[in-house]
Amino acid sequence: MPTQQRAQVITAAPTPFTADERLDRDGVDALFDAIRARGADGVFAAGTTGEFTALDDDERIDVLAAALEVFGPEGTYAHVGAATARQAERLAGRAVDAGARRLAAVTPFFLPAPEDALLRYYERLVAAADGAEVFAYLFRLRSTTEVAPEALRRLADVGVRGAKISGESDASVEAFLAAAPEGFTVISGNDVSFGPLIRAGGLGVVSGVSSVFPEPFIALRDALRAGDADAAAAAQPRVERAVAAVKGGSIAHLKAGLEVRGLPAGPVRVSSESVSEQDLQVLRDTARDLG
Repeated sequence: MPTQQRAQVITAAPTPFTADERLDRDGVDALFDAIRARGADGVFAAGTTGEFTALDDDERIDVLAAALEVFGPEGTYAHVGAATARQAERLAGRAVDAGARRLAAVTPFFLPAPEDALLRYYERLVAAADGAEVFAYLFRLRSTTEVAPEALRRLADVGVRGAKISGESDASVEAFLAAAPEGFTVISGNDVSFGPLIRAGGLGVVSGVSSVFPEPFIALRDALRAGDADAAAAAQPRVERAVAAVKGGSIAHLKAGLEVRGLPAGPVRVSSESVSEQDLQVLRDTARDLG
C-alpha cells in the first residue's frame, strides 16, 4: 500500500436521487465535486450512508465510477460488500474494471457469519479484486456479524489490507488497533472520535457528517497533522455540534443538510426517520455558524 498521510478525512457520501427515487447521476457528480472541493482526502462511495442496500448493482457501479472520476483510484474506497460472496465478488470485479484500486466490503449481513465463513468471503473477494486492496468493513450493529480484534491477523493472512470499523466504542477500536498486524490499516466510522483514533494509530475517519459539514473535520485534520493540540481542542466541539445537527448521521438528516447547503440529495430510499421543521432550523443554524 502506498504511504498515506495520517489523519485522513474520508467522506461517506450519500447518494442523490431524483424526486421519483431514480439515481440522480448529475447530482452524484456534483456532490462528489463539492466534497472534493471542500477538502476531503477521499470518498467512501456506495456505503451505508450511500444507501447501498437500496441500490441495484448497476447503480452501485455508476456511483463508484462517478467517485473514481473525481477522486481517482487512490482517493476512492469503492464499497462492494453484499450479503453473499457471489454478489460481492461480482461487484468487486466490475469495480476493478472501472478503475478502482481500493475496495471496501461489509461483512456478510442479516445472518451472522462465523469466522471461518467470514474468511472464505474475504478470500474470494481478494481473488476477485485482482490485486486491488481490500478493506473489511466491520459493522456488527447493522450486519449481525461479530468480528473479534484477534481475527484481523487471519483477515490479513487471506490478503485483506485493512478494516473500517463502525458502531464500536473508542476502547473497542483501540483493541482492534492493538491487534492489527504490521502494515494493516484501520479507519473508523465514528465521527466524534476522529482525534482519539489518530492518536491511537488509526489512519483516518470515514465520516458521513463531513458530507454536510466538512469545515470542522478539515480543521481538526489539519490540527492533528500539525500536532497543534490547542487547534484540535478548539475544533472538537464544532465536530460534535455537526454530528448532533444530523442526529449522529441519520441519512434523512444528512440529505436534508445537503439541501440546506445547496447540494443535491433528493429523497431517502431506505426506511428512515422524518426531519421536522425544528430539525431543519438546527441544520440552517449549524450551517450558518460552521460554514
